[in-house]
Amino acid sequence: MKALGVIFLGVLALLGLVGCGGGTPPPPNSITLTVLDSQNVGYAAAYQVGSGSWTVFTPSSTHTYTFSLSGNSKYGVAVRCNSVVPGNPPEVHVIQATNGELANPKVTCSGPNPSTVSYTLTVDVTNVPGIASGDLVMVSGQDFQSSGIVTQSGSTYTASVSLNAQAGSQDLVVAVVEQPLANPVNLRATKVLRNVNVSSGGSSSYTFTSGDVLATANVSVTLPTGFTPTYGQASMFYLSNDNKGWGLVGDASGTAAANFPYRPVAGFASGDRYVVLAVAGNSSNVLERFKGSTGGSVSLTLPNPWPASSLAVTCEAHPTVSGLAYTDPNLRAYGIELEDSTLIYQTTLSKGWLGGTTTYTVPDLSSQLAYTPFAPLTTVYVSVSAIVASHPVLNLDSNDPASFTATTDISLIHAIGQYVQSGVGNISLP
Repeated sequence: MKALGVIFLGVLALLGLVGCGGGTPPPPNSITLTVLDSQNVGYAAAYQVGSGSWTVFTPSSTHTYTFSLSGNSKYGVAVRCNSVVPGNPPEVHVIQATNGELANPKVTCSGPNPSTVSYTLTVDVTNVPGIASGDLVMVSGQDFQSSGIVTQSGSTYTASVSLNAQAGSQDLVVAVVEQPLANPVNLRATKVLRNVNVSSGGSSSYTFTSGDVLATANVSVTLPTGFTPTYGQASMFYLSNDNKGWGLVGDASGTAAANFPYRPVAGFASGDRYVVLAVAGNSSNVLERFKGSTGGSVSLTLPNPWPASSLAVTCEAHPTVSGLAYTDPNLRAYGIELEDSTLIYQTTLSKGWLGGTTTYTVPDLSSQLAYTPFAPLTTVYVSVSAIVASHPVLNLDSNDPASFTATTDISLIHAIGQYVQSGVGNISLP
């Protein structure tokens, strides 16, 4: 059930773009940082003009911060977010880019936490070919996913699904899933129910018709030459045109992820789209690709991994990373993530900010942002990522599904490892 429990926004978080675009547009020759902290977990923020020193922002009740570039094109912004979950470590997010690549960066410390109501959807699946007692009916939408078991009464098969969803007009994606789960997952039928009026204690029903059962289409995933993964996963997601309806419509793992069917959504309309996420990895590499579509069969090839030992990371609390020279004409940015049980530190570096430089030192902002660096002799998990796309991606908001269209095509290439924070020496990745 793990694969079927994925909500699309959680998948988007894999992009690791630190929030990036989607904030308030700035005045000319300025940058405006927007910090989203809907749950008031608390944060501190700072900025850098060119390669100058970092300056702490005075807290703003509007959570927007504008500063002049003073003739520079390069800048940096940094935010330390307190955790939404008590006891979890703080997160430091750093974005360094040019104003041409990203003028309105946004960092999300905590998103909205809207109230929900209980609502019941009863689904008649009698007309779905192959339906059997014990199958699942899964209903997903804006920040929720629920399921109900199909039961038989005479010649009728139904499932009652209890939802905890936001009140108001919602798009519900209904999927009928064969049990026990196969690999690839067999979705017998999928349907979008638009503009369902969800109300507290309310209910409605829907009956699948034979016309709701569309023929499957195919997803094929090709590995780069010479790459042998130890695991793989591929999933197809559907998004409705108003971004309220999200749902999984295909899924496979292991070798089955190379070629598997998905079930197109009945009721698909203009502005709706599908997005494939394919992932393959081993102990030192993770390859990801997101690709949008309006339907039909979809094929994609995963990106090439980093060359062996092409990266060096010093074993410091704020390490220096060398070898930032991933070869692809569509390279847009690099990401560096450091993590232990006490701190998560994420940096996004644009191609324009780096210029021709291939070495980067993670800035020590502990005094400006009031966090405790990784302690000596602790194990720090590190990921260095190349972000590749045929279109600009830093202006996308990874927390907003509207940013992802039928033409979206983004690859991420992660070199992963770990080091002991000793202050001396370095490790090689991947």
